[in-house]
Amino acid sequence: MTKVGNDMYQKMNANLSISSDVTKWLTISAKTIYNYTKEQHPDGGVSEANSTAYAGISEYSGYLKNDLTPLMPVKHPDGNYAGQGSFTNPVAIQELGGNKNQRKNDLWLTGAMKITPFQGLVINTDYTFNTYNSGVKRHVRRYMDYTAVPGTEQPYPWTKTTSVSMMDYENYYTAFNIYAEYEKSFNMAHNIKVMAGYNQEYEHTKNFYSARQDLIDNDNPSINLATGEKYTSGAESRWAINGFFMRLNYNYKHKYLFEMNGRYDGSSRFADGDRYAFFPSVSAAWRISEEAFWAPMKDFWNDMKIRASYGSLGNQLVSINSNFPYLPTYGVNTAIDYILGGVRPVGVSPSGLVSADFTWETVEQIDFGFDASFLNNRLTASFDWYKRNTKDMLTTGQPLPAVLGTSVPNENAADLSTTGYELSIGWNDRLENGFSYWVRGVLSDYQAKITRFSNPEGILHQDNVYYVGQKLGEIWGYSSKGLFQSDEEVANSPSQSKVWAGEWKAGDVKFEDLDGNGVIDYGDNTLDNPGDKKIIGNNTPRYSYGFNGGFEYKGVDFQMFWQGIGKRDYMFDGVHFWGFTSEWDTPVKASLDYWTANNTNAYFPRPNWNHGGNRQNSDRYLQNAAYIRLKNLTLGYSFPGDKLNSLGIQKLRIYVAGENLLTFTKLIDSYDPETLNNMTYPISKKYSIGLNITF
Repeated sequence: MTKVGNDMYQKMNANLSISSDVTKWLTISAKTIYNYTKEQHPDGGVSEANSTAYAGISEYSGYLKNDLTPLMPVKHPDGNYAGQGSFTNPVAIQELGGNKNQRKNDLWLTGAMKITPFQGLVINTDYTFNTYNSGVKRHVRRYMDYTAVPGTEQPYPWTKTTSVSMMDYENYYTAFNIYAEYEKSFNMAHNIKVMAGYNQEYEHTKNFYSARQDLIDNDNPSINLATGEKYTSGAESRWAINGFFMRLNYNYKHKYLFEMNGRYDGSSRFADGDRYAFFPSVSAAWRISEEAFWAPMKDFWNDMKIRASYGSLGNQLVSINSNFPYLPTYGVNTAIDYILGGVRPVGVSPSGLVSADFTWETVEQIDFGFDASFLNNRLTASFDWYKRNTKDMLTTGQPLPAVLGTSVPNENAADLSTTGYELSIGWNDRLENGFSYWVRGVLSDYQAKITRFSNPEGILHQDNVYYVGQKLGEIWGYSSKGLFQSDEEVANSPSQSKVWAGEWKAGDVKFEDLDGNGVIDYGDNTLDNPGDKKIIGNNTPRYSYGFNGGFEYKGVDFQMFWQGIGKRDYMFDGVHFWGFTSEWDTPVKASLDYWTANNTNAYFPRPNWNHGGNRQNSDRYLQNAAYIRLKNLTLGYSFPGDKLNSLGIQKLRIYVAGENLLTFTKLIDSYDPETLNNMTYPISKKYSIGLNITF
């Protein structure tokens, strides 16, 4: 880890709430929330005006750039930062290359009114206004690059062109809700509750970007003090939703429970005629333990409720990069790379294909479960089994021939079925000597597969192309038989030239000829003929679990929380896993266990950045991403109250706590099993000591 330059982060929050009972039947309230943040980070000032001015480390994520060299020191003996021309000294560029300044303003205003005309009826209405603004200024500084030869210093090439850029993003959001609730009981047995209402939301976003190169003063980043190339861009968009909703609850003596819901929602993201849809749901439960025949079991089986539900919800936040995906849009270039009549003219490119009609994704789910308690409610258990069908998934439609000349339009082209369960068991007890303790565990699992998609040829390994029966998260790859230990072994094995056309040698990965045709290949890249590829794993996190426990005794309290994943496969790629993918790469320590004539039992193949064949998905390099982690542990002591009263203190507790203290995993050392990405801010261990005082 390096620490150069200065990071600055300031945050200010202000909350104000007020409520007034104007009359017995009218209550008015208001809430204001304001958040202000100011940040400054060294990041090289990378922007559209200087796309190469990048240290490799940004304010919240990143990694050391791969164009490093082990022969380059951080600084020379004279104190100047070292440089090797095209190579990056990330420490120098962080401190000298520029910075990013950002300010954010986030204001929420809410007014609400509650009306109670008569007993049992309540009418609520509220209106919310939010304005969010983010301003970013990036500065790229020019600085000298000192080599090992005096007199050959020159400006560092990737920040040689100074620049300043400014970006402003504005967001305006409003929401209005009005709903009424009516509750009534009859004959101390029948209980009814009805709710109905209306909701609407609207959001308007806009942003602009401006930048210019060649600052007059290297240390004074101002657009009006720059003389070079100009860059500008901007965008504006909006969306809105509205809908009606209702709910009906009924129970008989809190023994038979019934609920019915319905929503009629509309979204501006869909065209007229496909904009609105109705989504109903219903649920029922039976508290069997309230029946007379359950009485003999009440002493040890205190409560038992079984339940079932069916429901549907709509999804309009689809993975389409537009608030108006049903409209064909033209591409516009305000200055194409041709000169006509002495100027660079405006160019307009044709739009892609747009489906004639697409609408909401619909998620339908059935659920069966129970809640139970035993032994004077010391032992509790809850279980749910569910099946979720996602219908009319908005994704790329059926693959079309390349002669189409454009991308396949998005359609309601696929259905997805997800089956899962969740089990929770807990124990809570207090002994006669005052020792109380508890433990609770949760286990859940799910799998999802495609049940509808038009892919008659069974094409594999294309973005947004599925096949019926495909389990989400499938990892296809080759079966590996280890590493070649000699060139003779390469010559006597099935040819792998279809995987990579270069020369295979000792130390390369040896793949298995699954189809027996004497050649390692991927066949037609279809489900019927995948060649020597097969499903080698699945990156879906399976068997998610967690358990916590603790105790309290004579002022001492202790609690801990563990969580983990029981099964997960993962296939990494890139320099952070393989170590050598280009001549510029500097590998991490875990990547140094590579094959040589003196290290034939190595994990990684021989280093060769041009050898893409060794980096194909294979079961040899499939990672086991299962783990268990101690997320939190706390130990505290509360002093007896009778010794504190004379000091005017009601309660005094001291404690020590730790987070992420232990992790057990078989994953390769350079990755964390929770993030699976070493470009994110790492999950760190934390220790704290605290004091709670109540007067």
